[in-house]
Amino acid sequence: MYIDKKSPIPAYYQLKNKIIEKINSGEYAENSLIPSERELSDSLGISRMTVRQALTQLVQEGTLYREKGKGTFVSKSKIAQRNITSFSQTVRNKGMLPMTKVLRLEKIKAPDNILKILELEENDLVYNIKRLRFANDKPVAIEENFIPEKYCPSLDTHDLTESLYKVLTEEYSHKIDYLENVIEAGKASVEDKELLKIASGTPVLKISSVVHTDSNLKLLYEDSKYRSDEYKYNVLVYNNKNSQ
Repeated sequence: MYIDKKSPIPAYYQLKNKIIEKINSGEYAENSLIPSERELSDSLGISRMTVRQALTQLVQEGTLYREKGKGTFVSKSKIAQRNITSFSQTVRNKGMLPMTKVLRLEKIKAPDNILKILELEENDLVYNIKRLRFANDKPVAIEENFIPEKYCPSLDTHDLTESLYKVLTEEYSHKIDYLENVIEAGKASVEDKELLKIASGTPVLKISSVVHTDSNLKLLYEDSKYRSDEYKYNVLVYNNKNSQ
């Protein structure tokens, strides 16, 4: 590693990026011990305070973790989703095996909140599907979906242990245009903790989504809860130049 002391970019920030590059290249593997503050300071010719600033920020961001008396280690990478991609495909893209357990599948009268969200008629029926999602046999997400029967008749005859997006697009020819997502941190319920195999007090990532099609249908509403130690959601924010 090399730190350019003449660069306008702060030395701690250069070091952060160098460490991230080594993690992404595989040189620093998951759960591996990285060089100590003293070693980095001596080899790069920068102060230990600068090294500590870089490492502390990487720990705060979840890239590294510390173990008292042992040192600083590379955190395990999380399943990352940033585009309109099914859970199954997102997990496969990480080189892992997705699995699904269907916890509930029933056709019900749409609850009032779902009527409003999906803009349905009063007596419309919806499929209520609750599934537990796994990556390499580890439970990482609980998904509950509401899908109007009139948009996907006989949905309950399909294999819903596979990608739901795949069923909707291939079997019913819906074309997904965009998603509205609300993302927030939340507390796991007793049932969530049992299903996700997490300790009491472990936070979960909650994502509420409405799926829109290119024909202006609100096709699906989903409430998901993800293990925060296994999953992250990337968001790209673009500058709207027209508003300037």
